[in-house]
Amino acid sequence: MLSPPVESFSILSILTQIAIILFVGLALKLLCDKTGLPFIVLLILSGTALASISLLKIEFLGIIPDTLRMLALIIVVFANGFYLKVETIMKQRSVVVALATLGVLLTASIVAFISHVLLGLAILPALFMGAILSGTDPAVVANLLKKMPQKLQTILNVESIMNQPLTIILPTIIFDFAVAKAPEILALPIYLGKLIVLVVGGFIAGLLGFFVGQKILKLAGAELEELAGLALALGVFVLAENMGGSGILAVGITSILLNSSKTITKETFSEFNRELALLFTIFVFVMFGMQFPIQLLSMLEITRFDVIVVIFSVVTARLFTVLVIGYKTGLSISERFKLGLIAPKGIAPAALAPLALTMAHASEFVSMEAAFIIMKIVYLTIIVSALLSIIVASVSKD
Repeated sequence: MLSPPVESFSILSILTQIAIILFVGLALKLLCDKTGLPFIVLLILSGTALASISLLKIEFLGIIPDTLRMLALIIVVFANGFYLKVETIMKQRSVVVALATLGVLLTASIVAFISHVLLGLAILPALFMGAILSGTDPAVVANLLKKMPQKLQTILNVESIMNQPLTIILPTIIFDFAVAKAPEILALPIYLGKLIVLVVGGFIAGLLGFFVGQKILKLAGAELEELAGLALALGVFVLAENMGGSGILAVGITSILLNSSKTITKETFSEFNRELALLFTIFVFVMFGMQFPIQLLSMLEITRFDVIVVIFSVVTARLFTVLVIGYKTGLSISERFKLGLIAPKGIAPAALAPLALTMAHASEFVSMEAAFIIMKIVYLTIIVSALLSIIVASVSKD
């Protein structure tokens, strides 16, 4: 009897792990819907647990994790854009625009500074970690909205979606800078220009996606609108990236504008997007947990400085940012405190943190020790921030 080729074993191994992840994610979703347990936290811990007993192994998946992480960012931003309308953004523009821009930059700077001082991270890895921990997560926020007063629901929802492009663009810029071969002084203006091109290109591609998307959805009709929506999200992303712009920004703009237009988008279309976002959310968080089996966690000592940095990342930096930026926005001090304490970190940090390992391999400015510190802090911060946000949201009901 002939033995199957080696490649078939690899494919079977990959499919087996994908099947396990899907069944675990489905089971945890059903459990969390009934009990109110934190879904994101359980996904991460399940990845850690299954990797610890070698049932799941991230290294056997090859480039699949990187591909799924990028798809997850695209689909989650596209799906969550359908929670927003331009008129909703305009009502709270003084708060959400400031939080999604200046707030992200200020939070990133505070986290980077404290990481540099307490953990001894060099400037670039400290900035990278600050950047990926600077925003709030739409996937986690969406699960908290029903527990919040309406005004805070709107602000949190709009902010979490609007800050996603910047929390992805900034780490990407820092990553490119870290692996660049050009001298630092010469590279700075180059990457400042790149940031401008990313934003402008993203806006242009997003607008094109909106105008073309209306026609595509109309032509597709009810039978094909789900497929058309998926093709549109990926198409807009690819278009923006090939133009030198930010694909994530373009996807977000297209989604929000489509939802704000008079183009008929059926409930099945939004539901399909939400299910896709859930699917990729499961993959991202389980795979992130897979990178931290118990054997590795036991070797990664958690120091008091690690704890302080996590507290700054979850509470102090965010609270300070909201209190400062929200000072003249009409928000009461109580509302600002609640917003400041609800800052779940999620899909962007989980998807981008593994880039730290790539940086360590490719850049002389980032050590492997620094990469593991970043991964460790992000792992702890996602879990702590999700738990704290759930607690604060629960006590903030009307």
